[in-house]
Amino acid sequence: MGRSTEHTVAICQLGPTAIHYQQAGAGREVVLLHHATGSARNWRRQSPLLAATHRVTAYDRPGFGQSQWLEAWPLDYLDQDVADLIALLDALEIGRAALVGHSDGAAIALLAAARHPQRVAGVLAESPHVAVEVPRCPDAVAAFVAELEQSPPLLAALERNHAGRGRQVVQRWHDRWRDPLFWSWDVSAELAQVRCPVLVVHGADDPYFSVAHSAMIAQRTRGELIVLPGLGHSPHIEAPEQFAPLMHSFLMSLS
Repeated sequence: MGRSTEHTVAICQLGPTAIHYQQAGAGREVVLLHHATGSARNWRRQSPLLAATHRVTAYDRPGFGQSQWLEAWPLDYLDQDVADLIALLDALEIGRAALVGHSDGAAIALLAAARHPQRVAGVLAESPHVAVEVPRCPDAVAAFVAELEQSPPLLAALERNHAGRGRQVVQRWHDRWRDPLFWSWDVSAELAQVRCPVLVVHGADDPYFSVAHSAMIAQRTRGELIVLPGLGHSPHIEAPEQFAPLMHSFLMSLS
């Protein structure tokens, strides 16, 4: 199938919640799910590549980018994100899609596959998590926040991505993942319900989650694990030239 020039940027109303989304291309459906301080903009290098062979949907989850703002996350915020994903698929008349998720987005994709198997054709889970590795993850969150204060370019990028609310986005994430009440979150038992193909991609130097965590996810979903040496938590941003062929090959393998 040739490249489609069609490109849509719009707002989808899910009840009281306004969701900003983008669509491009034509063909089999792919939905891109961003991480806990990200937005749809974080997929801007991948979306044009995928649009050559797929219809690609990327959206700002509630509280991110140009979607409706959320001041704080409840302890079950990821459950709500799964419900929002399915509601968005319904609203956009997407019956079944492959999901490419990064970090929190990977957790959402895996939970969606477990809870709504008929809607998910496959999951590429980049730097996923289904529990909190303590103290590794809370310590890495604190280190990132400290680094942010010393990195004006990074802060400026966050402000651009979130319509001037970059600091609030980071603070909300910090407050949830540094909260001991959240550390008991563990949905790993649900992985046994995943029936679709799964590819787990993990940077060997990820400060937030260990290779062992991703290996457990791959094993329980009967998926494949690819570990990328020298990369951290965001391979698709750090080394898009390595990530792209992995993503393309996996998506093209899905029936």
